[in-house]
Amino acid sequence: MKTISSIIAATLLSIAIAWPVHAAEKPISIQINQQQLALKGQVPFNDNGTIVVPFRPVFEKLGLSIDWNQTTGTITGTKEGLTITLQLGSKHARINGVVTPLAVAPKLINNSTYIPLRFVGEATGNEVSWNAKSKTVAITAKTNQANPQEISSFFEKYITYTNNKNYDGFMSLIDSKSPLAVIGPQIKIQMEQYNQTTALDKLEIISLQPTEATVHTLETTTHLNGPFTLDNTSEYIYSLTRTASTEDWKINNLQIKAVQYILPDKLLNAEPAVTKADETDILAVLQSNLDYTNAENIQGLLSTIDPDSPALEQTKQLYSQIFAAYDLKSTLESSKIIHYTKDTAAVYMVQTSIKLKGPDFQDNRSTSVTMLKKSKEGKWMLDQTYPISVDKLTP
Repeated sequence: MKTISSIIAATLLSIAIAWPVHAAEKPISIQINQQQLALKGQVPFNDNGTIVVPFRPVFEKLGLSIDWNQTTGTITGTKEGLTITLQLGSKHARINGVVTPLAVAPKLINNSTYIPLRFVGEATGNEVSWNAKSKTVAITAKTNQANPQEISSFFEKYITYTNNKNYDGFMSLIDSKSPLAVIGPQIKIQMEQYNQTTALDKLEIISLQPTEATVHTLETTTHLNGPFTLDNTSEYIYSLTRTASTEDWKINNLQIKAVQYILPDKLLNAEPAVTKADETDILAVLQSNLDYTNAENIQGLLSTIDPDSPALEQTKQLYSQIFAAYDLKSTLESSKIIHYTKDTAAVYMVQTSIKLKGPDFQDNRSTSVTMLKKSKEGKWMLDQTYPISVDKLTP
């Protein structure tokens, strides 16, 4: 029986290629900051339009510390604020943990690992140019490098405007050409309705170019007063842009990587004074929602949700897909009203979901807080759900 290491070794050998033959062709030369790169007999070559080179001399010249994992065929280059990872045979690299596609995969040639040169040059913040006549690749430091302090200052303003409810200041940080610009009215309503504070727990610059930056943040938002909502810690990826003629960064795009809602013990143990009639109606609509879910009755399910809820359309799409793929059984193990006014309520729920039929599915027990609103007609309806935790159920 083959060992794991021998299988991996065989795989690495299978992607190794013989040295390419280029008869009477002018050799490709590499210059880094106007200095010829010494390759010690190793020759760069053109792999379907992409110049590939042995990684070690390039990494060293660009100031990257090298870690080579022979077992997995993984190359890691690091220097302050930057980690680049490539793997033999894979057309996906990572820059500070973010997956980036490659034009060609790294290859093993005559016991040397060859990598795409342009990728490494640009990942390290340099300009890469190709002179076809002289067959020279030039890697040069960008003359107009962005300052990381500018990014830190930008987010200081971002947090200040957010916490001071400075709508005009906040919107001045959004690129007017960005899809985010159209949600200005919703942001204004949220600032007016909610009193909360946001703290920047972590800021990591993934990439920084003169006119583009990618930034990873971890932010904690704490509810102070106003309409009921939960505290949360959120992870974001921001895309920032600016023009060559201005120094002002703007948010062009925002990706939500994760949201963890926080339910403190004080809120979980709250005992709001709820009228008996409202308590009965609130728990009844939650049970109806669950019954319609188990019956896979999409129209019935939607009838329990406030028509004005921002989650209505998303719920319709999600459960239509679930009903088409699975036969699940959901059970409400416990529920507790933890917030109540005459027209709003929040209910803490513990629920299990078990697969009866369908593709792979992890049976689970989940906890959540569901918000409900009372309509003008006096009918309680679901508005929004905050997921708290999900635990696997084992047989």
